[in-house]
Amino acid sequence: MSTITAKDLQEMKAEFFENGFLVLPGVLSPEECQACVAVMDELDRTEKFNTSRRPRQPGENLELRNCVLRAPEFMDLVDRPEILEILATLTGYNIQLGNSHAFIRPGYEKNVSLLEQTGFSWHYDLGQAAIPVNGRLPHLATRVGYFFTPLDKPDMGSISVVPGSHRTAGRPAWNRATDQPYGAVELLIDAGTVVIFDNRLWHTPAPNYSELSRKNLYLEYAPRWMRPFDYYTYDEAVLSASSPVRQQLLGHDFTDITDGGLGYQTGKDIDNPLKAWLEDRGLGDIPMIVRED
Repeated sequence: MSTITAKDLQEMKAEFFENGFLVLPGVLSPEECQACVAVMDELDRTEKFNTSRRPRQPGENLELRNCVLRAPEFMDLVDRPEILEILATLTGYNIQLGNSHAFIRPGYEKNVSLLEQTGFSWHYDLGQAAIPVNGRLPHLATRVGYFFTPLDKPDMGSISVVPGSHRTAGRPAWNRATDQPYGAVELLIDAGTVVIFDNRLWHTPAPNYSELSRKNLYLEYAPRWMRPFDYYTYDEAVLSASSPVRQQLLGHDFTDITDGGLGYQTGKDIDNPLKAWLEDRGLGDIPMIVRED
């Protein structure tokens, strides 16, 4: 059975639809954070390039795509049960992993701006993938951020968001004096926190002026009919070592779309092991697609 009550799931759903994000403290234990930090530290030592073949040195910014293949600790986060229950409540069960995106953001001197630190600022995800309908963009993806290091004080490189900015198309109201959107909130969180947010939510990394590097992993989930964002398919060795639910989340084709199977669209039981998994946990009322209220 689910470890989260139906009442709590519905309250989370209402908060997510209203604000565009959820903050879930204490999801990862200190030991799990330590193991994931060790993976990130090894990547820092060994990776010579960021995405798009940008050269880097140890201790500098790290940005890597398709990171669930890097370590078992990362792959096990793809179908972490308590997060999967929440995610399915927000999106429905016909989902798969769209991308996995790891970051290390070191601290800088106070005279180094956010743009110099990260190369970008306020934005929403998948901005070129859809156009507004009746003043709203469609909800195309949901990002799950696992934060392995503490970000409990301002300017430690956490994430800032504009609550509710996912509900209207276009840039949120802007304060020209501060060059920041009105209502922006920097999320001050402990290590082990998970932040789930809608792709339409306006957000930015905060600058990091601390002595600690921010280390985190984003897993972004989308409907199975969408193309993945940073991989084509996972090979047979990965899929054969995975449970049916994980196979679904890794984009496995259960009914052969080249021979008339419509598994990515129609949501038959054989194509969605996640549906049966949810039913076994007392969550059989979750639909294939969740309609926004």
